Amino acid sequence: MPPKMRAFIYLLIAAFIWGFSYPIGRMALEHLSPFAYGGLRYMFGSLALMPLAWRWRRRPAPMAYAGNDSPRLWLWGGLLSGLCLSVGAFLQLYGLAQSSAGKVAFITALYVSMVPILAFIAGQMPRLLVLAGLGVGLAGLYLLTGGAGGFHKGEGLILAADVFWALQVLITGRLAARVNTWLFSLAQAMTGCAVTLILAVLTGNMPGWGLFLQTLPFTMWGILSVGLAYTCQTVAQRDVSSTSAALVLPLQSVIGSAAGALMLGEQMTAGMIVGALIIVAGCIIAQFAREPVLITGEHRLYRPILRLRVALSLFLGLGTAGLLIWALT
Repeated sequence: MPPKMRAFIYLLIAAFIWGFSYPIGRMALEHLSPFAYGGLRYMFGSLALMPLAWRWRRRPAPMAYAGNDSPRLWLWGGLLSGLCLSVGAFLQLYGLAQSSAGKVAFITALYVSMVPILAFIAGQMPRLLVLAGLGVGLAGLYLLTGGAGGFHKGEGLILAADVFWALQVLITGRLAARVNTWLFSLAQAMTGCAVTLILAVLTGNMPGWGLFLQTLPFTMWGILSVGLAYTCQTVAQRDVSSTSAALVLPLQSVIGSAAGALMLGEQMTAGMIVGALIIVAGCIIAQFAREPVLITGEHRLYRPILRLRVALSLFLGLGTAGLLIWALT
C-alpha cells in the first residue's frame, strides 16, 4: 500500500474516533465538569499508552537522529504538543460559555485554515491543489455547522484556541518521523492529563468516587480518543505534510454530526448533508496533491518570501496576543 494511502487510513481512523467523541462528550458533561472530563479522558489515554510505550521504547524512529537532535526530542516535543492541546481546550471551554454551539463548531474547525499559514511561516510552500481542497473543505464546514454569525469575545477565545491546535498539528508533522511514536504520544497525553486535572482540582470540580465509577463508560473513551487517535495522527504525519493532514481531520465534524444523529437523535438538515459531502470532496482533492515545497536559499523569490513569512509571523503572534487581551478583559 502506498505510504500516502496508509496515512490517509490512519487519519480516517483518528477522525472517526474524534467524531464519536462529540456525542460521548456531551453525555459526559451532563455529569462532569469540562476540566474533570478532559483530565480523566487524558488519564485513561495515558494509562493505555504506558505499557505500549514501555514495550516499544527502543524502537528507532523512521528517520535517524540527525544533526543536533536530542535523544529526548520525543519528550520535549510531546510536552510542547500536549501543552498546545491543553491551552486550546482551556480557551475553547471559556469561549463555549459565551457563544452558541453552532458558532463554536464552525470557528473551532477553522484551525485547518491556519495550518498551511503556520507551515508557510515554517518554510513550506503549499501546493495549489491543497489550497483548493482547503477552500472546498471550509465551504463544507460553513454549511455543516451553520457559520459563525456575529463575532464577540467568546468567538475570539475560540479563534485564539485554533492557533494552538494548528500548532499541535504542525509540531506533530515536524517531529513524527524523528521520534519514537509511542513515547511522543505518551508525553503528549500525560501533559494534557496533568494540565487539565490540575485545573479541575483548582476549580473544585473533581468528581467523588461514586460519580467517577458512574461516568467510567464516558471517560474510558479516552483510551481511543487520546491513546489511539493521537497515535494514529502521529504515524500518519510521517508520510504526509501537516497541511494535507489538516484537510482530512475536518472529517471528524462530518462523523460527529452523523454520530449525534445516531446516538442523541439530533437532526441533520439538507444543508448539513450537502456540507458533509463537500468536506469529503475537499479531502479527496487533497489526496491528489503533491507534498509542499521546502523554501530554501536557492529559491528565486527567497528574499520576498522571507519578508512575507516574517510579516505573517508578527501579524499572527501579535494578533493572537491582542485577541486574548481583548477577550479576557
